[in-house]
Amino acid sequence: MKVALLNKPGEFIIQEKAIPKLGPQDVLVKVAACGICGTDIGVFEGEQPKGWKIVFPFQMGHELSGVIEDVGAEVPNVPGLRRGDRVVPDGRVVCGRCHYCRLGMYNLCMHQSYIAGGFTQYSVYPYKNLVHVPDEVPLIAAAFTEPLACCVNGNSKLKDVPLGGVGVVIGAGPIGLMHTQLLRHRGLSTVVVDLQPGRLEVAKQVGANFTINAREANVVKEVMDLTGGRGADVVVSAAGHDPSVLDEALEMAAKRGQVLYFAAVLQDRFALPLDLIHYRELTLVGSHDSTIGQYETALALMKAGIVNVQPLISDQFPLGEIQKAFEVARERRRMKVMVVNP
Repeated sequence: MKVALLNKPGEFIIQEKAIPKLGPQDVLVKVAACGICGTDIGVFEGEQPKGWKIVFPFQMGHELSGVIEDVGAEVPNVPGLRRGDRVVPDGRVVCGRCHYCRLGMYNLCMHQSYIAGGFTQYSVYPYKNLVHVPDEVPLIAAAFTEPLACCVNGNSKLKDVPLGGVGVVIGAGPIGLMHTQLLRHRGLSTVVVDLQPGRLEVAKQVGANFTINAREANVVKEVMDLTGGRGADVVVSAAGHDPSVLDEALEMAAKRGQVLYFAAVLQDRFALPLDLIHYRELTLVGSHDSTIGQYETALALMKAGIVNVQPLISDQFPLGEIQKAFEVARERRRMKVMVVNP
């Protein structure tokens, strides 16, 4: 089989390897599609994300979908785990015994490891990590399950969202536009903010009520004008790396508004307007990763048409052209760039 490995920052190589052997509780998945996420791009450019141990040549790819090719001797013979079944793997391998695992908070496992097997033709996962893909969801769309599950996790932190209220999403990448659809489904009028007109057009396609080009307007003022000076009930910070985005998110939030800090700025310390949080009684909440149950929810949302990911796919490249795929993705002008296998 062919495996794409990051040989060093900025350079992929394609290697031929034997198809891996299965343990008794393992499943061999033939990869259909894998998305390139922002963290992947950062590693490609030489970053070392928190919690990642990068040793070159390095294998990546965690937003994947595929078809079961083979199963180990102890894999239950049940629907969803048979040869030919369409699945999404959760790459997280949890201990199952720590305090957080016992509470079902697998995204917070104290001893977890990770399998990143998307940028290859075949990958092996424990059968317990697989989620069945409904017939109504195309495999290329199913590759959004992992990032959508993360959005579902973040959305679950927002309590008492007011019907008819206003939700602002800062960042119109694929993550931001999945958040937009989730907020719209919860009864909010949605405002999407970005620097790129092309992405704002896609935001309109997926149902954003208003868009703001941050290059051309004072975003906080625009949000205040749209809300009669009240501010937004919910603000989702879905644009990473820039601490000023979180500052703006707090400034545009209404009294008792909720701010979801979703996209990390990748800095340990930065200043926050604490008096603003105090006097407006704001809620600032973090969100990290997802649980396998939220994979199920993500697929159900796609099946029902509540979240439409098809407009978020801008480019598709075969595995052999992964270098080109990453060069396109690193421009950060497209939407989701996918690596696909025939």
